[in-house]
Amino acid sequence: MVDTTIERPAPAAKARPAADEATGHLREVIEQVLQADDTAPVLAELGPALARVEDGWRDARRLLVSPLVRAGRLDRAIAVLEALVEVYPARTDDRRMLASLLGRTQQWDRAIAQADAAAAIAPDTGALQAVRIQLRVQAAQIPQAAEVARQTHALALADPGDAHWWMLAYSRSGDSTAAADIAAALQAGDLPNARVATVAVRALLDDDRAEAAILLGNAALAASHDVPALRASLGLAHLRRATEDDRKIHALAHFEAGLQAAPADVRLLTLYGETLLRAGRYKEAVAPLRQAIDLAPDLEQTQGLYARALRYTLQYQEAADQLLRLVEKSPDKTLWQRAAIGALSQAGRKPEAEALFERYVAQRGQKLPPTFQQALDELDQKLDSAPIPQARLDWAWSLRGDATADRVQWERRARWGHLVDHLLFDWLECREDSVEEAMQVLGELDTGERFFAPLLAAGRGVVVATAHVGPMYAGLMALELLGIPSRWLATAPSIAQSSYAAALISTADQTEAQVAKACMRALGSGNVLCLAVDGAANPAAPRTDFAGQSVTYSSFAAHLAHRQGVPSVFYVPRWEDGHVAYTLEMLPAVEPGEDADTYARRWQEAYFKHLRAHVAGPPENLRLSGGIWRHVQSADRSAQR
Repeated sequence: MVDTTIERPAPAAKARPAADEATGHLREVIEQVLQADDTAPVLAELGPALARVEDGWRDARRLLVSPLVRAGRLDRAIAVLEALVEVYPARTDDRRMLASLLGRTQQWDRAIAQADAAAAIAPDTGALQAVRIQLRVQAAQIPQAAEVARQTHALALADPGDAHWWMLAYSRSGDSTAAADIAAALQAGDLPNARVATVAVRALLDDDRAEAAILLGNAALAASHDVPALRASLGLAHLRRATEDDRKIHALAHFEAGLQAAPADVRLLTLYGETLLRAGRYKEAVAPLRQAIDLAPDLEQTQGLYARALRYTLQYQEAADQLLRLVEKSPDKTLWQRAAIGALSQAGRKPEAEALFERYVAQRGQKLPPTFQQALDELDQKLDSAPIPQARLDWAWSLRGDATADRVQWERRARWGHLVDHLLFDWLECREDSVEEAMQVLGELDTGERFFAPLLAAGRGVVVATAHVGPMYAGLMALELLGIPSRWLATAPSIAQSSYAAALISTADQTEAQVAKACMRALGSGNVLCLAVDGAANPAAPRTDFAGQSVTYSSFAAHLAHRQGVPSVFYVPRWEDGHVAYTLEMLPAVEPGEDADTYARRWQEAYFKHLRAHVAGPPENLRLSGGIWRHVQSADRSAQR
């Protein structure tokens, strides 16, 4: 029998294919996640809904994650991204964004785990490795950040826009050379952004490559990457290079430009004010320093600079008040105490100055051992903690005369010389009742007496030029024992109450004009006038070149000798067989008809010739603080790669 049944077509496909149905369901779940108060049930549905859609991540990122982040609902956005990561484990973008949000909410361990997982998927992607470093830096896990940077160093410049994270990790871990090497490898003509440029300039500066920092910073400005932080670093680079124009023109110009963009930047205000102060522009320094402490009243260093600016604009009362506030804030900090004593004296507030000086001396005296010999014996235990910048040790080492010296032992002896001179100062000022104990270190004095006798016999004074080298405080004791009439230019305040106080001409509480008059009176009275010509209290003290460094130097002593028609002597104390001996050399006499400037140049040359010979000698005679040591900079390493 023939089958006459007509074959009917298969049922029509549903209007909405299965894929569309899955997409529609996903969007319903997305809407529920956005709207629900309690997200737990709907988030549980999100994963299965995503799994049914091949590229469901697109809708989840566009319709769910982005709106949640814009609305600041980060916890919900994190939960969604965790679902995405579970369904699409090979997608690095989702893990990277999840790591970022976890970082924003300071869930550092979870953030780092996601960043590491993303980088493991694509280990040659520099941007993913940068996130690993970034999160560790932000989490204050600096050693770990530096380790990741070292492991991925070859990728640091794969995407230069992220190079700053490698540099920051290295810099903050103390590896300034590795950071600077990345900075030096950047193409100056193709810097990616202002942040990379700023970090790179600072990295070069921190590795003593000031010249390279200036060149790279100028290239960044030419590329329009002009931001306040870059201007601050460029200004600092010029101060490090430290030519006259750097200190007085270029650095100031960068700080000014930075402040035009960020007028309330406390760091720039402080740098600008301090640089004006050190350029001798005292009145101009007052306003930015005042603004800085108004914005950040807890910054002690800035407040101290402000007080100095007030002093040099003759606002003595205000300067004293500022320094008293610092003393009140940090009662154990001797730097502020000593400055406040001088300011109070200069303001005519003698009782306050005397009371503070008494307290200042008592505090320091309490830290001294019972006997001077015991204090000497304890110095060996303090050598490693002697606060000497490495740049000073490096420069002094380069000037040594003994080519066979062992560096480790040489440095220990140099540190001892630093500590023992400061001990002598403390003992003289704080142990007046047992100062004779310190005098035991003095060697044979007859040589000094014989040297000065014929010079003083003429009834005129003598200019004695010394420097911040050797056991310089032993000089006071020696002249006092010899009974030679002497006056010393010193930063000690006039109200000091020790036996030698009458011999001091204080620069701490007198103007420069008052100091100059006191010096001329001393010479006119037949005194030996001792001046450390490499030191000055004035923040804008002139400098000159000496052995490759820019050092403080005043021609006042030379001009004084010329004007007063008195002989001048180069003098420094030194250690010899455990006792203090003295180097005494005549400095040039004025030739008939010789003008003051010509004489001063000849005198300066002779002075530095003697000083150069001294610093080439035994390292315990260096002292390594104040004077010629104050502005020592590390050698520029810009050519190093």
